[in-house]
Amino acid sequence: MKRFAGLLVLGLLAGCGPDVAMELAAGKALLANAAQQPADALAAREHLQRAAEHGSAAAAFHLGLLHRRGAAGLKGDAVEARRWLRLSAEKGLADAQFMLGQMVAHGEGGPADVLQARQWFERAAEQEHPEANFELAMAYRRGDLGVQPDAAAADRYLMEAEHALKHPRTLP
Repeated sequence: MKRFAGLLVLGLLAGCGPDVAMELAAGKALLANAAQQPADALAAREHLQRAAEHGSAAAAFHLGLLHRRGAAGLKGDAVEARRWLRLSAEKGLADAQFMLGQMVAHGEGGPADVLQARQWFERAAEQEHPEANFELAMAYRRGDLGVQPDAAAADRYLMEAEHALKHPRTLP
């Protein structure tokens, strides 16, 4: 009986921390309903915040979007958006890498840095992110983002973008 009680206590203690997947799922579900129920947006933000603080790249991505758009009771805050997107991008989320690349390229929420922006686009493109591949194709076509014009590289990235569009992904 003592052994059972000890296992029960350990099980309860283990369950005390937030279940990151559940927090993320709840946040996303509430966000989907936020247009009909504005109060859901605030609850969604709280769930996403908890999940992101416990390492969820997807939750950090969604928080970055909320801060960038000024949604869920938040004022638009490019600095905070860039911070959350960076956390998500560093964990390898292609959508966050692409969006962070856009923000860095245009100086949203911090200094513009075309070389760093290109690196984020390249990381997203390696994961077959269509918009990142297209962004790089245009950079090589025009000679933007710190690269020299290169028609062959532009064509390669365009083909990769086309390929990626044939395999649509869902948002995290």
